[in-house]
Amino acid sequence: MEHVGFHTASDGTEIWYGTVGQGPAMVLCDGFACDGFIWPYVIDRFHEHFRIVRFHYRGHGQSSRPVDPGRVAVEDLCGDLRGVLDDLSIEHAIFAGHSMGVQVILQFYGLYPELVDALIPMCGTYKRPLDTFHDSDRLATLLPYIDRAVELAPEQLQSMWKKLLPSRFSMLASRAELNPRLVRSADFLPYLEHVSRMDLRVFVRMLSELADHTAEDILPTIDIPMLIIAGERDTFTPRYRSEEMEAAVASAELLVLPNTTHAAPLELPDMVEDAVERFLRAHDLWAGDGDEVRPPAETAVDP
Repeated sequence: MEHVGFHTASDGTEIWYGTVGQGPAMVLCDGFACDGFIWPYVIDRFHEHFRIVRFHYRGHGQSSRPVDPGRVAVEDLCGDLRGVLDDLSIEHAIFAGHSMGVQVILQFYGLYPELVDALIPMCGTYKRPLDTFHDSDRLATLLPYIDRAVELAPEQLQSMWKKLLPSRFSMLASRAELNPRLVRSADFLPYLEHVSRMDLRVFVRMLSELADHTAEDILPTIDIPMLIIAGERDTFTPRYRSEEMEAAVASAELLVLPNTTHAAPLELPDMVEDAVERFLRAHDLWAGDGDEVRPPAETAVDP
Protein backbone atom coordinates (compact mmCIF):
# COMPACT_ATOMS: atom_id res chain seq x y z
CA MET A 1 0.00 0.00 0.00
CA GLU A 2 1.27 3.49 -0.85
CA HIS A 3 -0.65 5.27 1.90
CA VAL A 4 -1.73 3.79 5.24
CA GLY A 5 -3.55 5.13 8.24
CA PHE A 6 -5.92 4.35 11.08
CA HIS A 7 -9.56 5.29 11.52
CA THR A 8 -10.76 5.55 15.12
CA ALA A 9 -14.19 3.93 15.33
CA SER A 10 -16.92 5.28 17.60
CA ASP A 11 -16.02 2.77 20.33
CA GLY A 12 -12.32 3.64 20.11
CA THR A 13 -11.20 0.63 18.05
CA GLU A 14 -8.36 1.48 15.67
CA ILE A 15 -9.14 0.37 12.11
CA TRP A 16 -6.19 0.02 9.73
CA TYR A 17 -6.60 1.05 6.11
CA GLY A 18 -4.34 1.39 3.10
CA THR A 19 -4.62 2.73 -0.44
CA VAL A 20 -2.64 2.36 -3.64
CA GLY A 21 -3.15 3.84 -7.09
CA GLN A 22 -5.09 6.77 -8.48
CA GLY A 23 -8.54 7.25 -9.96
CA PRO A 24 -12.04 6.11 -8.97
CA ALA A 25 -12.14 4.10 -5.77
CA MET A 26 -12.32 0.30 -5.68
CA VAL A 27 -12.85 -1.10 -2.18
CA LEU A 28 -11.70 -4.67 -1.44
CA CYS A 29 -13.38 -6.43 1.52
CA ASP A 30 -11.72 -9.50 3.01
CA GLY A 31 -13.18 -12.77 4.12
CA PHE A 32 -13.55 -13.81 7.75
CA ALA A 33 -10.22 -14.14 9.58
CA CYS A 34 -8.36 -12.71 6.57
CA ASP A 35 -6.09 -9.70 6.22
CA GLY A 36 -5.79 -9.41 2.45
CA PHE A 37 -4.21 -12.66 1.25
CA ILE A 38 -6.77 -13.07 -1.55
CA TRP A 39 -6.17 -9.69 -3.28
CA PRO A 40 -2.53 -9.43 -4.55
CA TYR A 41 -3.33 -10.29 -8.18
CA VAL A 42 -6.38 -8.01 -8.22
CA ILE A 43 -4.32 -5.14 -6.84
CA ASP A 44 -1.52 -5.73 -9.35
CA ARG A 45 -4.00 -5.67 -12.25
CA PHE A 46 -6.13 -2.68 -11.28
CA HIS A 47 -4.03 -0.26 -9.23
CA GLU A 48 -2.96 1.66 -12.35
CA HIS A 49 -6.59 2.43 -13.16
CA PHE A 50 -8.26 2.71 -9.74
CA ARG A 51 -7.55 3.89 -6.24
CA ILE A 52 -7.55 0.57 -4.41
CA VAL A 53 -8.79 0.75 -0.81
CA ARG A 54 -8.26 -2.02 1.73
CA PHE A 55 -9.00 -2.15 5.43
CA HIS A 56 -8.64 -4.72 8.19
CA TYR A 57 -11.71 -5.69 10.18
CA ARG A 58 -11.63 -5.05 13.92
CA GLY A 59 -9.58 -7.79 15.57
CA HIS A 60 -7.91 -8.62 12.24
CA GLY A 61 -4.49 -7.83 10.83
CA GLN A 62 -3.19 -4.44 11.94
CA SER A 63 -6.51 -3.24 13.36
CA SER A 64 -6.85 -3.38 17.13
CA ARG A 65 -9.08 -5.76 19.06
CA PRO A 66 -12.57 -4.30 19.42
CA VAL A 67 -12.75 -2.01 22.43
CA ASP A 68 -16.35 -3.10 22.83
CA PRO A 69 -16.21 -6.92 22.52
CA GLY A 70 -19.89 -7.01 21.59
CA ARG A 71 -19.45 -4.90 18.47
CA VAL A 72 -18.35 -7.50 15.93
CA ALA A 73 -21.50 -7.82 13.81
CA VAL A 74 -21.44 -7.30 10.04
CA GLU A 75 -23.18 -3.95 10.59
CA ASP A 76 -20.30 -2.88 12.87
CA LEU A 77 -17.79 -3.72 10.14
CA CYS A 78 -19.82 -1.65 7.69
CA GLY A 79 -19.76 1.27 10.12
CA ASP A 80 -15.97 0.97 10.34
CA LEU A 81 -15.74 0.96 6.54
CA ARG A 82 -17.96 4.03 6.27
CA GLY A 83 -15.62 5.80 8.69
CA VAL A 84 -12.58 4.83 6.60
CA LEU A 85 -14.20 6.17 3.43
CA ASP A 86 -15.12 9.41 5.20
CA ASP A 87 -11.52 9.80 6.39
CA LEU A 88 -10.37 9.32 2.79
CA SER A 89 -13.05 11.70 1.41
CA ILE A 90 -14.39 8.94 -0.86
CA GLU A 91 -18.00 9.64 -1.87
CA HIS A 92 -18.64 6.54 -3.99
CA ALA A 93 -16.80 3.39 -5.05
CA ILE A 94 -16.89 -0.05 -6.63
CA PHE A 95 -17.08 -2.70 -3.89
CA ALA A 96 -15.60 -6.19 -4.23
CA GLY A 97 -15.85 -8.76 -1.46
CA HIS A 98 -14.50 -12.27 -0.97
CA SER A 99 -16.17 -14.85 1.30
CA MET A 100 -17.52 -12.96 4.33
CA GLY A 101 -16.67 -9.81 2.40
CA VAL A 102 -19.70 -10.61 0.24
CA GLN A 103 -21.98 -10.20 3.24
CA VAL A 104 -20.13 -7.02 4.16
CA ILE A 105 -20.58 -5.37 0.76
CA LEU A 106 -24.22 -6.44 0.53
CA GLN A 107 -24.94 -5.07 4.00
CA PHE A 108 -22.99 -1.91 3.16
CA TYR A 109 -25.20 -1.41 0.11
CA GLY A 110 -28.26 -1.89 2.30
CA LEU A 111 -27.03 0.83 4.68
CA TYR A 112 -25.40 3.26 2.24
CA PRO A 113 -26.64 2.58 -1.32
CA GLU A 114 -25.69 6.07 -2.49
CA LEU A 115 -22.00 5.21 -1.97
CA VAL A 116 -21.98 2.08 -4.15
CA ASP A 117 -21.41 2.16 -7.93
CA ALA A 118 -21.17 -1.61 -8.46
CA LEU A 119 -20.92 -4.85 -6.48
CA ILE A 120 -18.53 -7.74 -7.17
CA PRO A 121 -19.20 -10.65 -4.76
CA MET A 122 -16.63 -13.45 -5.00
CA CYS A 123 -16.99 -16.93 -3.50
CA GLY A 124 -19.43 -15.85 -0.83
CA THR A 125 -23.00 -16.11 0.33
CA TYR A 126 -25.75 -13.67 1.23
CA LYS A 127 -26.92 -15.45 4.37
CA ARG A 128 -25.92 -17.70 7.28
CA PRO A 129 -22.73 -19.25 5.88
CA LEU A 130 -22.42 -21.91 8.58
CA ASP A 131 -25.71 -23.47 7.48
CA THR A 132 -24.11 -24.62 4.23
CA PHE A 133 -20.45 -25.03 5.24
CA HIS A 134 -19.44 -28.36 3.66
CA ASP A 135 -23.14 -28.87 2.86
CA SER A 136 -23.93 -29.34 6.53
CA ASP A 137 -25.13 -27.27 9.48
CA ARG A 138 -22.86 -29.22 11.84
CA LEU A 139 -20.57 -26.26 12.51
CA ALA A 140 -23.53 -24.00 13.25
CA THR A 141 -24.83 -26.57 15.73
CA LEU A 142 -21.47 -26.86 17.49
CA LEU A 143 -20.75 -23.13 17.64
CA PRO A 144 -22.56 -22.38 20.95
CA TYR A 145 -20.53 -25.12 22.66
CA ILE A 146 -17.29 -23.77 21.17
CA ASP A 147 -18.22 -20.30 22.37
CA ARG A 148 -18.84 -21.58 25.88
CA ALA A 149 -15.54 -23.46 25.96
CA VAL A 150 -13.61 -20.36 24.90
CA GLU A 151 -15.26 -18.33 27.66
CA LEU A 152 -14.33 -20.93 30.28
CA ALA A 153 -10.70 -21.51 29.26
CA PRO A 154 -9.54 -18.76 26.87
CA GLU A 155 -5.80 -18.93 27.51
CA GLN A 156 -5.53 -22.70 27.31
CA LEU A 157 -7.55 -22.88 24.10
CA GLN A 158 -5.63 -19.97 22.59
CA SER A 159 -2.40 -21.90 23.10
CA MET A 160 -3.90 -25.06 21.57
CA TRP A 161 -5.28 -22.99 18.68
CA LYS A 162 -1.80 -21.81 17.68
CA LYS A 163 -0.31 -25.29 17.96
CA LEU A 164 -3.04 -27.32 16.30
CA LEU A 165 -4.17 -25.02 13.49
CA PRO A 166 -3.21 -26.75 10.22
CA SER A 167 -0.29 -24.92 8.71
CA ARG A 168 0.75 -27.16 5.87
CA PHE A 169 -0.59 -26.45 2.42
CA SER A 170 -0.70 -30.16 1.57
CA MET A 171 -3.15 -30.88 4.41
CA LEU A 172 -5.72 -28.43 3.08
CA ALA A 173 -5.21 -29.43 -0.53
CA SER A 174 -5.60 -33.11 0.26
CA ARG A 175 -8.98 -32.38 1.85
CA ALA A 176 -10.18 -30.72 -1.36
CA GLU A 177 -10.35 -27.27 0.22
CA LEU A 178 -8.06 -26.03 -2.57
CA ASN A 179 -7.17 -27.14 -6.05
CA PRO A 180 -3.43 -27.84 -5.65
CA ARG A 181 -2.95 -27.76 -9.42
CA LEU A 182 -4.06 -24.13 -9.56
CA VAL A 183 -2.95 -22.37 -6.37
CA ARG A 184 0.56 -21.83 -5.03
CA SER A 185 1.24 -22.58 -1.37
CA ALA A 186 3.02 -19.22 -1.03
CA ASP A 187 -0.24 -17.47 -1.90
CA PHE A 188 -2.31 -19.36 0.68
CA LEU A 189 0.01 -19.74 3.66
CA PRO A 190 -0.38 -16.07 4.74
CA TYR A 191 -4.03 -16.82 5.48
CA LEU A 192 -3.18 -19.70 7.81
CA GLU A 193 -0.51 -17.65 9.53
CA HIS A 194 -2.96 -14.80 10.14
CA VAL A 195 -5.67 -17.08 11.52
CA SER A 196 -3.22 -18.62 13.98
CA ARG A 197 -2.45 -15.15 15.38
CA MET A 198 -6.05 -14.08 15.90
CA ASP A 199 -7.54 -13.74 19.35
CA LEU A 200 -9.73 -16.80 19.68
CA ARG A 201 -12.45 -14.90 21.58
CA VAL A 202 -12.76 -12.34 18.80
CA PHE A 203 -12.75 -15.17 16.26
CA VAL A 204 -15.61 -17.05 17.89
CA ARG A 205 -17.72 -13.96 18.68
CA MET A 206 -17.48 -12.68 15.13
CA LEU A 207 -18.20 -16.13 13.72
CA SER A 208 -21.33 -16.30 15.89
CA GLU A 209 -22.53 -12.96 14.51
CA LEU A 210 -21.75 -14.03 10.97
CA ALA A 211 -23.66 -17.27 11.44
CA ASP A 212 -26.90 -15.35 12.04
CA HIS A 213 -26.41 -12.61 9.46
CA THR A 214 -28.54 -12.43 6.32
CA ALA A 215 -28.80 -9.88 3.53
CA GLU A 216 -31.69 -11.72 1.91
CA ASP A 217 -33.98 -8.71 2.19
CA ILE A 218 -31.35 -6.46 0.56
CA LEU A 219 -30.96 -8.47 -2.64
CA PRO A 220 -34.25 -7.39 -4.31
CA THR A 221 -33.38 -3.72 -3.68
CA ILE A 222 -30.12 -3.84 -5.64
CA ASP A 223 -30.42 -1.92 -8.90
CA ILE A 224 -26.77 -1.31 -9.75
CA PRO A 225 -24.38 -3.50 -11.80
CA MET A 226 -23.42 -6.71 -10.01
CA LEU A 227 -20.93 -9.38 -11.08
CA ILE A 228 -21.04 -12.57 -9.01
CA ILE A 229 -18.01 -14.87 -9.19
CA ALA A 230 -18.27 -18.42 -7.84
CA GLY A 231 -15.93 -21.39 -7.56
CA GLU A 232 -17.37 -24.55 -9.09
CA ARG A 233 -15.99 -26.74 -6.28
CA ASP A 234 -16.31 -24.28 -3.39
CA THR A 235 -17.10 -26.26 -0.23
CA PHE A 236 -17.13 -23.20 2.05
CA THR A 237 -19.82 -21.20 0.24
CA PRO A 238 -21.43 -23.49 -2.33
CA ARG A 239 -22.11 -22.42 -5.89
CA TYR A 240 -25.88 -22.60 -5.51
CA ARG A 241 -25.82 -19.64 -3.10
CA SER A 242 -24.33 -17.57 -5.92
CA GLU A 243 -27.01 -18.84 -8.28
CA GLU A 244 -29.65 -17.79 -5.76
CA MET A 245 -28.12 -14.31 -5.60
CA GLU A 246 -28.18 -14.03 -9.38
CA ALA A 247 -31.84 -15.02 -9.44
CA ALA A 248 -32.76 -12.46 -6.76
CA VAL A 249 -30.96 -9.47 -8.30
CA ALA A 250 -32.29 -8.32 -11.67
CA SER A 251 -29.02 -6.55 -12.57
CA ALA A 252 -26.74 -9.45 -11.64
CA GLU A 253 -24.62 -11.66 -13.84
CA LEU A 254 -22.83 -14.83 -12.70
CA LEU A 255 -19.45 -16.30 -13.62
CA VAL A 256 -18.66 -19.82 -12.38
CA LEU A 257 -14.96 -20.63 -12.56
CA PRO A 258 -14.31 -24.27 -13.51
CA ASN A 259 -12.67 -26.63 -11.02
CA THR A 260 -11.99 -23.83 -8.53
CA THR A 261 -12.61 -23.67 -4.81
CA HIS A 262 -13.08 -20.95 -2.20
CA ALA A 263 -9.71 -19.50 -3.26
CA ALA A 264 -10.76 -19.00 -6.89
CA PRO A 265 -9.22 -15.48 -7.15
CA LEU A 266 -5.84 -17.12 -6.46
CA GLU A 267 -6.47 -20.23 -8.52
CA LEU A 268 -7.54 -18.54 -11.79
CA PRO A 269 -6.55 -14.90 -11.30
CA ASP A 270 -6.46 -14.01 -15.01
CA MET A 271 -10.01 -15.25 -15.54
CA VAL A 272 -11.23 -13.30 -12.52
CA GLU A 273 -9.50 -10.07 -13.50
CA ASP A 274 -10.47 -10.30 -17.18
CA ALA A 275 -14.10 -10.80 -16.17
CA VAL A 276 -14.00 -7.84 -13.78
CA GLU A 277 -12.45 -5.59 -16.43
CA ARG A 278 -15.04 -6.58 -19.05
CA PHE A 279 -17.81 -6.02 -16.51
CA LEU A 280 -16.55 -2.55 -15.58
CA ARG A 281 -16.11 -1.56 -19.21
CA ALA A 282 -19.59 -2.81 -20.09
CA HIS A 283 -21.10 -0.56 -17.42
CA ASP A 284 -18.95 2.52 -18.18
CA LEU A 285 -17.06 2.12 -14.90
CA TRP A 286 -13.65 1.42 -16.37
CA ALA A 287 -11.03 4.02 -15.53
CA GLY A 288 -8.43 2.73 -17.96
CA ASP A 289 -6.74 4.21 -20.98
CA GLY A 290 -9.39 3.27 -23.54
CA ASP A 291 -7.59 0.20 -24.89
CA GLU A 292 -9.68 -2.76 -25.90
CA VAL A 293 -10.23 -5.30 -23.18
CA ARG A 294 -8.05 -8.35 -23.55
CA PRO A 295 -9.76 -11.56 -24.74
CA PRO A 296 -10.84 -14.08 -22.10
CA ALA A 297 -7.94 -15.98 -20.57
CA GLU A 298 -7.51 -19.46 -21.99
CA THR A 299 -6.14 -21.01 -18.84
CA ALA A 300 -5.62 -24.74 -18.85
CA VAL A 301 -7.76 -26.12 -16.03
CA ASP A 302 -6.90 -29.54 -14.67
CA PRO A 303 -9.65 -31.58 -13.06
